[in-house]
Amino acid sequence: MNRTRNGRGAAHRQSGFSLIELLTVIAIIAILVEILLPVLAQVREKARQSICLSNEKQIAMALNTYTQDYDETLPVYSYGGGTSGYFGYFGTDGPRWADLIFPYVKARHVFDCPDAKVSMATYAGGTYFDTQTYSYGYATPSSTALPDANYGVAGRSLARLTSPSTTLMLADSRAATGEGSARILPLSFDTPLSLNHKVDGNRHSGAKGAAVTGKAFLAAYADGHVKYVGLTDTLGDNTPGSPNQWNVAQQ
Repeated sequence: MNRTRNGRGAAHRQSGFSLIELLTVIAIIAILVEILLPVLAQVREKARQSICLSNEKQIAMALNTYTQDYDETLPVYSYGGGTSGYFGYFGTDGPRWADLIFPYVKARHVFDCPDAKVSMATYAGGTYFDTQTYSYGYATPSSTALPDANYGVAGRSLARLTSPSTTLMLADSRAATGEGSARILPLSFDTPLSLNHKVDGNRHSGAKGAAVTGKAFLAAYADGHVKYVGLTDTLGDNTPGSPNQWNVAQQ
């Protein structure tokens, strides 16, 4: 009888896991998690990029639809108090480009990038969108004097755009002092470093630090197409076939 009970006990003990086996399983699970987490993060970021591209596509379509109702001319950056037209104004509630095209979009979430740290909101107690809460910046001229007058599409007649398919209209933007993230002011003398302070080349690329290598952003072009573009690629290198994409004259 004792032998039988001992035999059953031995069989019972043999059916369990030893400590070494359990530790091995835990180690394998930890390795799999370590491998899968970066992959899942990449998949999640690709999904966010897809949403962001869709947003910019809808906004680009709204901007181009606006031109059909307003003499083939893109909206100015802003109207209202202070300096109107190309330059906009600082810190005052009033209609800017997103307010002007909102009737063609009709959904506030379209203006929100999933990777941005802001959501589109109106000024406290106001009517129009707060410039500190834009995820995307509208390429806007900084001057009426050449050569800078050729940079930025806001307020342009479509006839002024010599190459719409390579002319930037909208891009992931950084918040700027005063005016916020609603616009991007490209300049004729911009370098990759200075442009890096205007567009957000980190949001989707994962790049960090001040170095411009690897920085890229989602952009909409004047012909309505959208794509992921390297920051340095938008400035060109002054060779044929490599235009500065912020210049409406493509020089």
